[in-house]
Amino acid sequence: MRPLYRELAEFYEKIEERDYEAEISLIDKILRRHRVKSLIDLGCGTGLHVRELARRGYNGLGIDISPAMIRIAKRRAQGLKNARFITADYYSYRPASRFDGALCLNWSIPVALRDVDRFFSNVSRLLKEGGVLIIDYEKPGDIVWSDVGRPIIDSWSFKDGLIVRVSVGQIRRRVMRSRDVYIVFGRAKGFIPPREKERYLGRWRDVNVAAFLDISHVRFYEPKELERIAHRHGFASLKILSLKTRRGYRRLYNIFIKSGKRDSVNTQRGV
Repeated sequence: MRPLYRELAEFYEKIEERDYEAEISLIDKILRRHRVKSLIDLGCGTGLHVRELARRGYNGLGIDISPAMIRIAKRRAQGLKNARFITADYYSYRPASRFDGALCLNWSIPVALRDVDRFFSNVSRLLKEGGVLIIDYEKPGDIVWSDVGRPIIDSWSFKDGLIVRVSVGQIRRRVMRSRDVYIVFGRAKGFIPPREKERYLGRWRDVNVAAFLDISHVRFYEPKELERIAHRHGFASLKILSLKTRRGYRRLYNIFIKSGKRDSVNTQRGV
């Protein structure tokens, strides 16, 4: 399990730096337009989307393979009866009933193409006929090539310390491999230092510093590529929307409808 999903899970929402308010508003409009009442968040992380949508009246279930993420999600959702969370993977999860809508956000879509097929296959089982699926991703044209291969430094402060991240990304065949070194100064509440020495630099208990390496892989998708795969599993691509990120490029949100038809795809694009 990546350190970001375990040791740094408590700070995941802050580290990701998404415009959550704009994103939730966008998703809410889509869900209301399609009369969604029940939804599942696939790879929910610490559950922010489920929590905020539950506050807007939806019945939400979040699933994630990280027990640390789910523990935090449950804690932060206390008092919200229509927000639930369980540890599960989105390839094999089989609930007792189907959902009106599904989300897969924040680079949660699989990297390997064979796994994207597995993903859509199971999501088709999770959704009712006419159910809506919202996926976010970025396309190859959004790659900021001036950032590739050079160190990018970010930092976040918390009550008792500071997190510094140095990232270096490399891209091969549309897949970005990012090596992120996190250095945590101080002892923030909820932070669990790395457990293994091989986590990069280990830990320095005497000076309240911990440093470790997090390696991630994400794929940049062409919209038509995703549409072809989704269509094999009975989804039609209805519309593609976008939001501008803090780094200046745009994150795409593809809205798929479970149509049951596998012969044609009717696609509109909008911003």
